[in-house]
Amino acid sequence: MKMFQFHLQKVLDLKEKEKEQAEWAFGKSVQQKNEAEWMLYQMYEHHDAMTLKLEEVQNQSCSAAELIMISQYRQSVERSINHQKQTLRGCEQEVERCQSSLRERMKESELWQRLRERSLTQFLDAQKLKEQKEMDEIGTQLYLRRSN
Repeated sequence: MKMFQFHLQKVLDLKEKEKEQAEWAFGKSVQQKNEAEWMLYQMYEHHDAMTLKLEEVQNQSCSAAELIMISQYRQSVERSINHQKQTLRGCEQEVERCQSSLRERMKESELWQRLRERSLTQFLDAQKLKEQKEMDEIGTQLYLRRSN
C-alpha cells in the first residue's frame, strides 16, 4: 500500500515555523511590556516616597539647598515616569503588532493544515476505491472460476 505524502509539506512546515516564531515574538513582547509596567510601578513608588520625604523636610527646619535638592530629584523622577510611560505605550503597540501577526500566522497555518487534511481524505478515499475495485476483481475472478 502506498504511503500518503502531502505534496506541499515543505510549505506547511514553513507556515508552522512562522507560527512558532510569531508565538515566540508575542511572548517576548508581553514579557517586555510586563517589565515596563513593573518599572513604572517602581518609579511611582519611588516618587511617592520622595513626596513624603519632601513633606517631612518642609515640616522640619532644614536648609534651602536641601529642599531644592529633594525637589529637583523628585522632578527628575517625574521626568523618568513620563519617559517610562512612553516606553510602556511603545511596548503596548508592539504587543498589539505581535498579536496581530500571530493571528495571521495562525490563520495561514490552519489553512495549510486543512489543505493537508483534505488531501489526506482524498488519498484515503482513492485508496478505498482502489481496494474495492481489487476486491471486486477478485470476486469476479472467483465467480468465473467456480462457474466454469
